[in-house]
Amino acid sequence: MDDVVDRILLNYQLMQKMDADRVEASRDKIAAYIAKLNIARQFDAHQLTMYGLAYLKELHEGRDTRFSGC
Repeated sequence: MDDVVDRILLNYQLMQKMDADRVEASRDKIAAYIAKLNIARQFDAHQLTMYGLAYLKELHEGRDTRFSGC
């Protein structure tokens, strides 16, 4: 699981610059999120990475206004 969290953070940092404090705060949140997905039987590392990147994007950049949630 740590490998997936590291991959998510590395990829997100390629898209958005983050300071060390924000990285550590994000690490805790993304680790908790991935743990929940594992409980829900999501184990594919690539898929978890995609979910994690989407989660961080929404967390740091807000919801995409193109999607209404319907």
